[in-house]
Amino acid sequence: MKKTLDKYISENYDEVRKYTNHFLKAYNNKKNINLSMLNADTVINNAYLHVLTINTEKTDANSVKSYLLNTIKCQIIWDTSISHKQDDCKSIEYVGNDEIDDDEVSRKIAIEQRFNDQRAYIEIFRRQITDPIERITFECYYDKGYNTARSLSKYFGIPATSAHYMLRDIKQKIRQIQYSYEAKDN
Repeated sequence: MKKTLDKYISENYDEVRKYTNHFLKAYNNKKNINLSMLNADTVINNAYLHVLTINTEKTDANSVKSYLLNTIKCQIIWDTSISHKQDDCKSIEYVGNDEIDDDEVSRKIAIEQRFNDQRAYIEIFRRQITDPIERITFECYYDKGYNTARSLSKYFGIPATSAHYMLRDIKQKIRQIQYSYEAKDN
């Protein structure tokens, strides 16, 4: 994967950068904000690092391109992505005056806490899995990235409806864990 990804990026960096800038502009226009700290190079670097963690047998140039471009889009669109979290941290680091905006710091801490809580619920669920089929399904969903019913059904060779119910069951169990912990906090 790394060899193909490196080759693709080195040969098509300008194209990848234009693609990234296009989504950054579209995101800024949609949110009606200026994300001056979030730049194309940061997003591309984080997407590159994420794609390297994908365990897949597909390492052809088209698949690698697809993984990279989709990850770039997700890095920009998802507020909980690594790029946004880095941007949030950078915007805290520079303070134009001596006053610190407590609301902004609190918001960023809340985002980080929500992200960490979600990861914790997923790991709690992972440790509670006893059914081997559910474990395999969860690993395909969470670790291997088959996160749609269509992709999961194609991977297992089962009907999309069955894959949908398998994913729904996993998500409901994770939500139950989340709700039980949130009820303890309140």
